[in-house]
Order: sequence, then structure tokens, then C-alpha cells
Amino acid sequence: MNIKLTQNLPKTHTQKILKKEAKSKDAACLVVLVDDKKNILAESVLSDYQTRIEQLIEVSHFNGKACETVADYALAGDKKTTKQNPVQLLLVGVGSLDKLSQSGLQKIANTIYQSTQKRVDSITVALDDALEDNQFGQFALNLLAASYRFDKYKSEQKTPVLTDIYLLADKSLQETLAFAQAVFAGQSLTRDVANEPGNICFPAYMAEQAQELAKTYPDLLNVTVLGEDEMSALGMDCFLAVAQGSTKEGKLVLMEYQGKSAFSANANNASNATNSAKATGGLKALADKLPTKKASKKASKNSDTTTDVANDDAPIVLVGKGVTFDSGGISIKPGAAMDEMKFDMGGSASVLGTIKALCEARLPINVVGALACAENMPSGDATRPGDIVKAMNGKSVEILNTDAEGRLVLADTLCYVQRYQPKTIIDVATLTGACVVALGHVRSAVFSNDEDVLFDLENASNLSGDLIWHMPMDDEYQAQLDSPIADMQNIGGKGAGSVTAACFLSRFVEEGQAWAHLDIAGTAWNSGKDKAATGRPVPLFMQYLKNSVNMA
Repeated sequence: MNIKLTQNLPKTHTQKILKKEAKSKDAACLVVLVDDKKNILAESVLSDYQTRIEQLIEVSHFNGKACETVADYALAGDKKTTKQNPVQLLLVGVGSLDKLSQSGLQKIANTIYQSTQKRVDSITVALDDALEDNQFGQFALNLLAASYRFDKYKSEQKTPVLTDIYLLADKSLQETLAFAQAVFAGQSLTRDVANEPGNICFPAYMAEQAQELAKTYPDLLNVTVLGEDEMSALGMDCFLAVAQGSTKEGKLVLMEYQGKSAFSANANNASNATNSAKATGGLKALADKLPTKKASKKASKNSDTTTDVANDDAPIVLVGKGVTFDSGGISIKPGAAMDEMKFDMGGSASVLGTIKALCEARLPINVVGALACAENMPSGDATRPGDIVKAMNGKSVEILNTDAEGRLVLADTLCYVQRYQPKTIIDVATLTGACVVALGHVRSAVFSNDEDVLFDLENASNLSGDLIWHMPMDDEYQAQLDSPIADMQNIGGKGAGSVTAACFLSRFVEEGQAWAHLDIAGTAWNSGKDKAATGRPVPLFMQYLKNSVNMA
């Protein structure tokens, strides 16, 4: 879909009505927004169409309710001549402007696209200054998102007629539009990989998608892939406990976006780490690769000689859960809707898409995207309930439920990425059904150990319309994870399931490291007949990273 700013109204196209091969798609449509008080938005730039608009409102009894539509196909022609193929007119209601939310903008954008995609090849949406900057960006992104299709496996594919969207608005919004286009590119990639079936999208496939991005943006992106041998040498046994039940090898994919400066992990690169591990044994490799412990914030405030770990070039790290299919393992899931467990890699898909969007937007910031990819399957090699494994940081975990696997791959990945000494770590995962019970499908849950990170994420949520909700993580919840025979167990019982999952992850974050956890189990995809990935939270992440650049 092509989308551009314009300062001109669409022009009437001349053609003979009975001319051979004349196609109805050779038509343009002017989209006019009207509020519930029958005020015409962008009225000052619509003088040439004023009479037609007012007449159409009157004869159709148009009230301007949200998503209400009426079309004037202009069959007689603007100049009452059969030699004219005039611009069509579509009125779309927006309801009350004071109550226009992101959800409302999305519905209006979808209405516009669905009302025009089959009959005209271009539309011009008259906006002028009716929308604020962030509303304009959300509207543009939603128009683009409405055009997304995933029908590659259908034998018959219906191609929409609509190919061009023009937004009649001030030139100053060009940067906002370009950013929306970059977000759409990333969000589309997220939806593409998440919508793929499990027999196509498995850990190696995710690694290949990352490597293709590195080829496309070689000046911005470096990609490293760790296999199971490398992870074993590093002591990542929690991760491997999930991957070992499948014939598909687990992969840890590291994507280094160098938008500000070249950087690398605190220790040697992955290949050197592997060679060292093979030469001197896994224990030394584990010790070498553990994150450097940081001074706590309280300590740093009281010391005059502390090392500034979180320097300006330190990256923000995004960690995505990438369970490409989650059968539940030995703790197998019910059969109903198990096909939707292909979406359990929605976290890693969103990180992959965010890196794509970053490369398109070329934001001057350093970011690491880590995709923790494994397939959770039942087999003779699968982990059993009651097994005990050690994480990369040396802590032992009693696995009581193999369907609580996402936190295991994330635990070792969180340990690993702290080698970058990042400013902030944000992990994102379709982690718990309890989160869906708590928040449904509207807001993603956010847990954090840092008030500044939480504030920045909430601000990005408000600006992007990709909504989140702050959830508690009190120390009192930690007791639910106590195990009589290991350092911890991987589930905390029936109560507060999303909270105890976050508490589990917090045990793998070093003191003083700013961290947040997003549970997107209710927002990463839509269930049922029209099951499909949503592409969230790519808009949230991109707004957060954009704001981070502006605050630097």
C-alpha cells in the first residue's frame, strides 16, 4: 500500500463511459470526515466540494456517528456530462472529537479501507489540521494496517483495487508519516512470521529471518545465532530443558542494531566463548560469561567513584519469547484451539519486527534484540515434571509444569544479555493465561523494577495507542515460588499466575539493572474464526525507542 501526504484535492478524470476496457477502478474517491454535530472536518480545504457534501448530508440524514458512512458515486458527473468520470465522495462519521481514542481511530481507518478497497484505486482523506500529531500518526498506521493480508496459502487470492492513499494535511507531518510507515513495515513482518504455521516457522526459521534482515541492512545490523551446543557450553540448561523435547534445535538469536555507534557484548563474541568453553570446560565458560555485577542504584548515589555502566552508547535490550509451537510438553495442553499455540512466539516476532522498523526509521540509538526460540514438544527426550535444572546464573529450578516453559527460555536469555551492560532490558512474552483473565485483549500487562522505565513505557503507550497496564510485583508474591528441593520452582500455584511468572523472571535480573516485563498473552493475536497476529507491541516499542532518542 502506498501512502503519501498531499496538499491537493483529487482531480476529475475524463473518459468516455462506453470506451472499451474502461475499468471502474480508474476512479478516485474523496473521503470527508464528519463529527456527530455534523461539522465537516477540514472544511476550509473542501470549498470545491462544499455543496455536494452538504447536500449528501441532508438527503441521506447523515448524523456523523462513529464509523457511519454514506457514499455519493457521482454517477451523473460533476458537470452533468457523460464524458466525465468524476471523483467519488465518501462521508465517514467520527463521532465526538473529544472522545476520539486510538481504538476509535482504528475503527474509522478500517471503515475507510473496507468501504473503498474493492472499487477505487486511490483515495484522498481530507484531514488538514483536524488531528494532533500523534493522532495523525496512529491514523496513518491504522490505515496501512487495515490493508495487511496473509493469504499466501490460499489457492485463490483476491487483490484489492485500492493501491494509493493520499492524506490531505500539512507538509510538517511528513516526518510523522514516515515514522508510521516504518512501524508498519516492522509490524507487518511481526504478523507475517507469527501467522506462519508451526511446520514452517520453527527456531531455525526465526534465525533465517533475522539473518535476512542483516543482509538487507548491513550498515545497521549484526546478527549472531547460538545453537544448542553453544548454549550448553554456557550453562543455559533452563533454555535447553524446553528445547530438548523437539527434533527442531533451539536457537538464541542476537540482533545488534547499531544506530548510534558500534558496540558489542561485555565479553568476547559468541564463537570465542564457545571455543573457550570447549577448551577449558563449561564451568569456566559459565564464570566468564556471567554478567558483571553492577552496583545498586542506592550504592551508586553514595559513591564518588562508581563506574558509569549505563553510558550513552549502552544499548536497550529487547528480549522476546520465541516458542514457535507450544504443545505444553509432557504437561500437554487440551486439544481445543491448540493450533493457536503457533502464536506463542509472538514476543520474539514483535522484537524481530521492531528491529525491522528501527532499520527503516534509522533511529540514532543502540538496541539489541534477542529471540529466545524453541519448540515445546512431548517426546522420550522431553523434560518431565519434577526435573531440576540449573540456569546460566547457577540457580536451580524445579520444573513442576512443562507448560510454564516461556519463563525458562527467558531466564537464561536474561542472564546472557546482561553481558551488554544495557541501559534497560524489556522482555516481551505471550506468557500466561492468567494475564488474559486479568486484562482481556485490550491492554498488555507490564511489570517493572524501575519507576523511570515504567513511566517511559506508559508514556509511549499513551502516545502510540498500544495500551499497557501496570501490574504489581510485591516481594510477598515471591514466596509462592519457593521449592523444598531447589532454589525455586517454575510455577507459583493458582493465585496471581501472571505476577508470579514476572517474579520468576526477576530472579534472573541483576541488582541495579533496569528491567521491565510485558505479558502480551491477550494482545499478540486474535482468537477464533478470524485468528491472526496483531503485530503488537511493535508500535509501543517504536514509540518508546523514539522517545528515548529525544530524551538522550
